[in-house]
Amino acid sequence: MKKTKVLFSIALLLIFVLSISFVHAESLDELQNRKQELQNNIKDANNEISDIKIELTETLEKISELEGQIMEYNNSLSQISNDLKTTEAEIAETEAKLAVLESNYAEQKEAFQKRLVALYETGETKYLDVLLNSKSITSFVSNYYLIGEIASIDNDLLQTIEKEKIEIADIKAILDSKKADLKQQQETEERTLITLNNTKLQRDNYVLTLTEQEQEIRNDIKKYESEINSIESQINLITSGLTGGEYSGGLFAWPVPGYYTITSPYGTRLHPILKTYRFHSGIDIGAPTGAYIIAANSGTVVESRMMGSYGNAVIIDHGGGYSTLYGHGSELIAKPGDKVNRGDVIMKVGSTGMSTGPHLHFEVRINGKTVNPIDYLGSK
Repeated sequence: MKKTKVLFSIALLLIFVLSISFVHAESLDELQNRKQELQNNIKDANNEISDIKIELTETLEKISELEGQIMEYNNSLSQISNDLKTTEAEIAETEAKLAVLESNYAEQKEAFQKRLVALYETGETKYLDVLLNSKSITSFVSNYYLIGEIASIDNDLLQTIEKEKIEIADIKAILDSKKADLKQQQETEERTLITLNNTKLQRDNYVLTLTEQEQEIRNDIKKYESEINSIESQINLITSGLTGGEYSGGLFAWPVPGYYTITSPYGTRLHPILKTYRFHSGIDIGAPTGAYIIAANSGTVVESRMMGSYGNAVIIDHGGGYSTLYGHGSELIAKPGDKVNRGDVIMKVGSTGMSTGPHLHFEVRINGKTVNPIDYLGSK
């Protein structure tokens, strides 16, 4: 089968590459021959991968559809979980703020009550006695001023108490709203989890009805998915370590000048070859074979090689944890270690790897995690 040929070709490539590292005495001609052989093997492997055709039966299509729903439910649960953590943190912060306000309010209220008791015990004539017993005009004015200050302090204390009382009421209303949101999020999480488990059960029931041939097709798909996941893990490992320096490049340039059609957006999609639902970690830009692909911003090329399902691919480190990936090229131009400027040609459009036609697969990553490239691209 073609799938077996691909795996066999990859194994041969690995053995070949490893063997080169132990040979030091070969002539230049021999090394050139080995290089040409390696390039031919890569070309053959690319052709095999490009020729993969997965035909699904009705049952396999239903399983694929259900697995797509399972992926969406899992994504929803992940988002709900993040929302729950955020809401719980906000509630804890609000409760802490409320506790401080209530404590201050209690202290201010107690102080004011004591002040009222003191005024009552002293009697209203006390201030008048103080003024009448003044020894001179100067002391009269001074006493009058002090009495005014005391009255002002009493008034400020009363206003502070009223203000804190209103603020406490407002914060309690906010707290009640957040607790209501939390309850709703918890109920949504519970419903989504039930739906997820039911969908898994449906999927598993369909799997039990698969014929031997259908099961073989499904196993082949899983093998290819495993290869894709392995490559994506390697890319994540490479790009997550690119945290040096600061990123100050602003928005990225459009990576394929003159070609602006997005044939596949960022997000969950039905894989065009494997016919399974997968998360598409970038955008696909349709362009003819040989069209120039440019560096979306200045940086250092950290990878430029054949990367399995990505085909010929280039990864550029832009500093500050920002990196871009360019996949499925027909020809690699930039080399690892190259310092490239915004707009430099780094690769040509192709259809290598798992691809149904010539296009660029373009990714933007921050600390290894993919983001929607559209949010980081400037005007076309």
